[in-house]
Amino acid sequence: MNRRRILFGLLGLGCLAVGTVARGIGPRTTALVSELGGDYVLVAALSGIALLAALPVVVSGRESELQQVETPDPEVPVRAPPAGRDFDETVRGWEYRTPVVGDSTRKRVKTRLRTAAVEAVMRERNCGRSRARRLVRRGEWTDDAEAASFLGSPNRSTLVTALSALPRRRTPAEFRARRAAEAVYAVDGGADR
Repeated sequence: MNRRRILFGLLGLGCLAVGTVARGIGPRTTALVSELGGDYVLVAALSGIALLAALPVVVSGRESELQQVETPDPEVPVRAPPAGRDFDETVRGWEYRTPVVGDSTRKRVKTRLRTAAVEAVMRERNCGRSRARRLVRRGEWTDDAEAASFLGSPNRSTLVTALSALPRRRTPAEFRARRAAEAVYAVDGGADR
């Protein structure tokens, strides 16, 4: 139970006891009030009650109950996920690898890779978006035939892709997506960094 509730409960019981006992000592109380003056007794009674009510607040403000949070050191590096982790998790996931179920996921990954390829070609060749899209669609943006076929018009056999993916223990869809991501990274200047 809360300490304040217990204290206020005891204070209330004390007031009730004083009221009950004071009933029997009424004449003595009247004599005391007439000697000291009525205002003094009223102020003293209210001050006593206020002090009793303020006691829990004063006690709760002690230093031992104070909880403070310390700020971390500014030199400590902030943990951030490695670049490409979301891509790796998506491509490695069962939904991407499942032939019929993962169509929407594969389409979403392909769209993001195509957008990244267009932007990389725009930066590398200093051309407009329409020309970069045309280069990506034709497969003229990279020397990697697998990546060009994946993001552009497919002219590479899926049998060749499957045979290339087999020794790496990847599905053809995962293999092609990873090759496309590596090609985008190379075009964007990742090899020089």
